[in-house]
Amino acid sequence: MIERLTVRINDIDTDLAEELIKTAKDRILLRVGLKQTLIPAELESICVEVVHSMYNRHKMNHQGVDTESVDVFSVKFINRLLDEYQPELEEYRRMYKTEQDESAGKLRFI
Repeated sequence: MIERLTVRINDIDTDLAEELIKTAKDRILLRVGLKQTLIPAELESICVEVVHSMYNRHKMNHQGVDTESVDVFSVKFINRLLDEYQPELEEYRRMYKTEQDESAGKLRFI
């Protein structure tokens, strides 16, 4: 995932990138209700976008800014970064649950 992030932010510090990725992954996994450490491939793009937003907040050093205007320059941060992706996260949760329900009660021979 760091490779995808460096395409967007070529000068990002690797340690900072890893910390932001870990935080974003943890929050996404909690939001969709998965008890695992690896983020599913279907959610990686959301994670990259959230980390990019987190990095922008970090660089501007304005963690909780809602609105700030100076002449024609305006800054407005979204307080809850994952809210923008809620429809996609809910759809993933629905698809995951459907997949789990379909495989329940089936016997597989290996």
